Amino acid sequence: MRHGQRNLQRQAWLGLAALWMIGFIGAISRFIMASYQVQMADDLHVGRSFVSAAWSTNLLIAALCAPIGGRLADRYGPKKLMLVSSIAGICGAALVYSGHSPAIFFVGYGIVSGLAGMGASSAYLLLFGWFERHRAKAAGLLNSASSIGLAVCTPVFLANGSLTWEHAFLLSALLGLLITIPLIVFMIRPDKGEPAGSAQSDSTELPIDNDARLLPSKFNWPIAIIAFALFTCGINMGTVEMNLVAIHQEAKVASESIALSMGVLGVMEIVGSLAFGMLMDVMNKELVMMTLYGIRILSFMILFFHFAWTPVLFAITFGLTYLGAVPGGMLIANEFTRNKGRLVGNLMLFHQCGGILGALIGGVFYDIFRNYQLLIGIDAALCGLAVAGYSVFRHRHRMRKGALSHAS
Repeated sequence: MRHGQRNLQRQAWLGLAALWMIGFIGAISRFIMASYQVQMADDLHVGRSFVSAAWSTNLLIAALCAPIGGRLADRYGPKKLMLVSSIAGICGAALVYSGHSPAIFFVGYGIVSGLAGMGASSAYLLLFGWFERHRAKAAGLLNSASSIGLAVCTPVFLANGSLTWEHAFLLSALLGLLITIPLIVFMIRPDKGEPAGSAQSDSTELPIDNDARLLPSKFNWPIAIIAFALFTCGINMGTVEMNLVAIHQEAKVASESIALSMGVLGVMEIVGSLAFGMLMDVMNKELVMMTLYGIRILSFMILFFHFAWTPVLFAITFGLTYLGAVPGGMLIANEFTRNKGRLVGNLMLFHQCGGILGALIGGVFYDIFRNYQLLIGIDAALCGLAVAGYSVFRHRHRMRKGALSHAS
């Protein structure tokens, strides 16, 4: 029995290593859109709002595909969905590289790559099925992959003027074809859901879910609060990934300082993902999420009042929280249902919709106001509401537990 458990544990960690490499390669497309917005607009002879629209279309299609993918994952397994979504991402990157026109760019990145959203829930579902303990740590390690990818790609490409966004798309397609696909086929162990022994967490938290369903409108407050927090996180991500470099450029920050800050951001994402992963395993999850969004409020205030050290300070503070909000919300929501794919897919829809809005209004606000101040203010305000939401969640949780203890 112990030998079998050790074998399953070893397989789980090997699977996590494969997912980590897949995430590392997937970070290339994220790096491209975060770092080359101005260059892409100039090369394609379009406005920044066009690039934002392509990014937003990508996120819109990914958002619409996420719930569909979640349901398909419940039926066919997350491994197959991950394979299909990876193929879509490879095709989209190859299409962008093969042509040099706004139409091909929009179709390749905005539409074809957006279909990769079908696999948005796959990694979480695999982790839920592989790990009964240390789920938050595993999620933190997995999320560090994209951070390291960002930290590696940013200095290499920005420091070398001969490397362009087109080269980055080509690299993304080749690595996806030569590494990602084989990893999924040969290294990812299929798992359609959690082992039966992990269902205990559902029974311990279902009273909160039932309490929410007793409301006259049958409105599920816990899931609604998590969905709003993930929507806020999406807007934050859309703001930072799509507009951060442009915000620093508008503040006349030197390209070397921007490259340094983006590298720091990637490193701090690694530190933050591991730190919040460990905290989620040992502390009250809602309290950890309140802390995370509180740090984001401070970060956006630093960005709003832009001064000499803002690029590095923002990279440090926001980087700590960058990758903790989504796995944190998913881990909390995981306690409310056995239909993991459906719930994770629906929550990813809210996150993606926030990313769409954050990326789109950033370009629109700049074209109208010639600055990003209103966008940054909206980010800070929404983070404040997320802190309040998780505070209400925690209060209701404690009240419900107290009532159950008193009744027993």
